Amino acid sequence: MNIIAGTARNLELATLPDCGVRPTAVRARKALFDSLGCFDGIAVLDLFSGSGALALEAVSRGAASAAMVECDSQHIECIKENCRRVSASGAKGKMTVFEFDATQPERYLTRLSGKPNIVFADPPYAKSGEYFKKFMSDEHFCAFLRGARLIWEIPDTPGAMADFINIPQLDDVKFRRFGGTVFLSGKIK
Repeated sequence: MNIIAGTARNLELATLPDCGVRPTAVRARKALFDSLGCFDGIAVLDLFSGSGALALEAVSRGAASAAMVECDSQHIECIKENCRRVSASGAKGKMTVFEFDATQPERYLTRLSGKPNIVFADPPYAKSGEYFKKFMSDEHFCAFLRGARLIWEIPDTPGAMADFINIPQLDDVKFRRFGGTVFLSGKIK
């Protein structure tokens, strides 16, 4: 898995073999990032970070900061190695890794250096709908991140879309399909 564009373009990221993580497909990640436009100077929060690929792609493209939240210690070491690689490539953004369960935002939101402009979430597909509902019903999460754009990767399982429709906590909701991957994009209100 490589960084697609920006300062760290073509940089190979460290991954864990057979770790059960399903990284976002390269073509879907490229199309998603190209659709989001300029990352210069923004702050990014990456929940269920895995290898850190989404946040690190943003840093490579000019994000001022990226916070990555992951609870698995092996993934944390992988993310830290990837942060070292991206930093060594000349990317200037501040990269912070939080070893917390992403479903407990009260543990990490107040530790962020600033309010994120974009929040990426790509949780395990089996619990994605459940986690989405939990975040959308968490008043502290929504209040803290008000105005941020939430990008959530939708599971490719039959009927999964039902969990992501008619969410009153989001404005300007769009569903974007890039190849076989669907992303929800909405502004937290």
